[in-house]
Amino acid sequence: MRCSTKTWDGKTVTLQNHPEQADRNTVLYVGGVPVWASGTPAGPAPPDPPSFWPLPPLEGLLRFDGETFLDDTGPRVPLFLHAGDLAMCWVEGQEALVHQALADARTASYSGIRTWTSINWVVKHPFWGDRSLNPSNSQTQRRLAVLFRVGTEDYGLQWHIALGDAQGVSRERRDGYWRWLAGLVDARPTWFALIEGLNESYGTGESDPVEVERMVQICRDVNPDHLYALSAAEGQFSEERDELEKWTPSWMRHTYHHAYRGGHWWDQTRHAFSVAYGDPVRRNGWSGEPPGINWDGYNGVSSMDYPEEWTASRYALYLAHTAMCRQVPTYFCSHGVKLEGRFADAPGFFEAPRLIARLPKDVMSFDQLCHGGSSWSGDRILAAVDECRVDHALADDGRAVMTIYGPDGLFDLPIERRWRGLIYNPSGDVVERTLEPRQTYSLQMTSGQLLVGRLL
Repeated sequence: MRCSTKTWDGKTVTLQNHPEQADRNTVLYVGGVPVWASGTPAGPAPPDPPSFWPLPPLEGLLRFDGETFLDDTGPRVPLFLHAGDLAMCWVEGQEALVHQALADARTASYSGIRTWTSINWVVKHPFWGDRSLNPSNSQTQRRLAVLFRVGTEDYGLQWHIALGDAQGVSRERRDGYWRWLAGLVDARPTWFALIEGLNESYGTGESDPVEVERMVQICRDVNPDHLYALSAAEGQFSEERDELEKWTPSWMRHTYHHAYRGGHWWDQTRHAFSVAYGDPVRRNGWSGEPPGINWDGYNGVSSMDYPEEWTASRYALYLAHTAMCRQVPTYFCSHGVKLEGRFADAPGFFEAPRLIARLPKDVMSFDQLCHGGSSWSGDRILAAVDECRVDHALADDGRAVMTIYGPDGLFDLPIERRWRGLIYNPSGDVVERTLEPRQTYSLQMTSGQLLVGRLL
């Protein structure tokens, strides 16, 4: 019997031809194809992990304490990856493609995956053709359970799941899905980070928030400690106050939305601040489907103004800015609609977690959000000029994080308070600097900057 060892997703595992004494960390070669001892194809071996993940895996149940998201290690800034049809690909038998997506997500240090658990369930949409994901089918449920196990136990990722569609589906079949899910979550609670009722429900089969809440409650009754959301029912307009109020019941401690995709890249970035600024519906939120990246013929992200403006650097800043504005960010690209290639090839895929790792882990709990406009004179560190935005997150202990963004051009920003810290260009350059009052901070704007430090 041929037998060897290899590092496989950070674990030293045994590779062998036969299943004698095989445990769950054994990879068997069956007909030359690597297969976990559990019976699922192992897929391509991810590279050995670096000694330091930019964002370490979530430990235990992701939760929310009223000010920030946290796991068993303390406050966290989780970053999720949108992979809409990933579950359908798995059920269809495209397991190598799914393994590669999970390996890419783990290598880049994403916290988890958002995927749809139903597509073309009953009513067929031409976008998906003959493809279908029916979660009321018992065999499909078994396959989904295996996928969730593989993603969490083999790749260290947690799941944000949502029904993708419920058009024409009877209440009995819907409730059957939720009862199955309630049992699975109860048995394996740390597989799941966020449980969402229905994706963009105005267009996917159920426009009544009361009915979506009723379905979600089936799972919540059994698993009250998990994080839940009903739906970003209006899609990119779900961040509007009336929509957030309609779809955020009293027991939901954070809001959930799909971020705005209108205007230029800096307009879309500004919207992430606006959701949290002033008197928000909830102090914190979760952004499940933001503007996304299209590139080189991959154009799956739709309904977006100026998609060509999104670059790797700008998108990484956008996601870090979202986290600074007290919302869990989600990386979204064309492969996140329909998985057609490797996530590792998508712009900003690696840059985003690296930049988010520069944020304080408790940044969502910082006491004050303010912008660089004149109404915040005396609190702001940098004053905004023209269309150049400077948004601030300020903590009572003097720590201060800022994002600067806007159209291309040279901006001279007045400095009003003394600050020292690190200035990160999303492309990777880092500069340590002290900002002195009554001077100016000159910036040639291309992709914006993230500033992390403290007041002096």
